[in-house]
Amino acid sequence: MQFALGVLLLCGGISGSWAASIQKGRYCPAGWTKLDTRCFIFQNESLNFRLAETVCNILGGNLVSIHSQLENEVVRHMILAGAGSFARTWIGLYDRIVDGDYLWTDGSAVDFFDWAPGRPTMNNNQDCVEINFPNNDQWNDRGCGRRQPFVCAKDQNHF
Repeated sequence: MQFALGVLLLCGGISGSWAASIQKGRYCPAGWTKLDTRCFIFQNESLNFRLAETVCNILGGNLVSIHSQLENEVVRHMILAGAGSFARTWIGLYDRIVDGDYLWTDGSAVDFFDWAPGRPTMNNNQDCVEINFPNNDQWNDRGCGRRQPFVCAKDQNHF
């Protein structure tokens, strides 16, 4: 079984170090940042919100949910390291179902916000949330069709 999993991962173009992390189940894959029991990765590819979530799903997670100031700062600094600036970046918060009723794409509790002053706007065309809103590095609601980088997260035990 382990051999078959290794062959599958290698044939799929995934590096051997990532496969070794899967087998150990205690660490994040190469290129991911570990914080507590979660793994995070910045993707410097400009995609709309839906496609960014799809890529995160393929990687075994979701767009990042943020539950504390520490996680917020870790995500912001990962973006700085990956993009060379605090680029506008998708996180997994959205209110597409009911305006003002925010949900995380991973289904976790919405228990932390870092909105920029005057945000969110109650506008049906701004249903997705980005981090690093210009001039204050906080959160902003934005149209989901905008193409920008994103951060994925997954539980370290789910790979």
